[in-house]
Amino acid sequence: MNTPNKSLWVSRQGFKLGQGMLGMHGGATGSVKQNVHDGDTVAVRLVHDLSFRFFGMDSPEVSFEFPGTGGKFVSIGNERWDHFFTSGQWREGLDHFHPGLLADLKARIGDGVGVAANHAKLADDAQGILETAMLADLALSGKSKDDFRLFFAFAHEFLDGYGRLLAYLHPSADNFENGEYPKGVEKSYNERQLAQGGGIPYFIWPNVQPFLRGRPFAQENVNPEGFWEMMRSRASKLNSARKAVAQAREMNLGIFDANEPLRVMPFELRFLSRKKAPDRYFIDL
Repeated sequence: MNTPNKSLWVSRQGFKLGQGMLGMHGGATGSVKQNVHDGDTVAVRLVHDLSFRFFGMDSPEVSFEFPGTGGKFVSIGNERWDHFFTSGQWREGLDHFHPGLLADLKARIGDGVGVAANHAKLADDAQGILETAMLADLALSGKSKDDFRLFFAFAHEFLDGYGRLLAYLHPSADNFENGEYPKGVEKSYNERQLAQGGGIPYFIWPNVQPFLRGRPFAQENVNPEGFWEMMRSRASKLNSARKAVAQAREMNLGIFDANEPLRVMPFELRFLSRKKAPDRYFIDL
């Protein structure tokens, strides 16, 4: 089992686990009676911190599981990652990959020089973009860090393979005067990261809500004709995000820097590390 330093973690058997306490009632911990709502509902609060993984986008990895270390996370700036790409180690064990995918990777990775450094640099930049946005919201709210609240919206799946919650993360409107978002703060951090070049669009079906509203999983909306009609008529948030990414690319922001664009996508780095071909379908939106 992973060290339980988070409220959610993953057992060796793959179970998502967590720890909690009796929930708050007023300004103090409530009694059992106050927290038991009915025969199958109990109010709890979590003991440790939560990790959130953003839906709809994928940022360069600051660190990841290095091959042959039993899942140990190693900083992408570490010399072992540089050797991984320059020695050709990344090519090993990929015979089961689609030839077209391998050809594309070989063309972009080349001799591997600078690939790890490029990824590490843009990962640091993406982290900085998010930190800057959250610090600006905190300052704008006038709240202390103890009183600043976050709001999250879930889609179809709630947890990833590491036990992290999957969500669209926002500052809570309650942080601001009259409970209303100031201009520019109403968008999720996910959307703002995309707009600043802090990551690539990364939509894995069926986790497309709330970018797609209505009934995205209804049969008439899943077939290609119905899907694109839904995109045209009922996907204003998604179309706004698409335009923001296009603008970030045109402005050479973040990972789209014309002089130093991201050479290996974060999901590519992950499947090269794992020597495992992609096992989820992506939607080209």
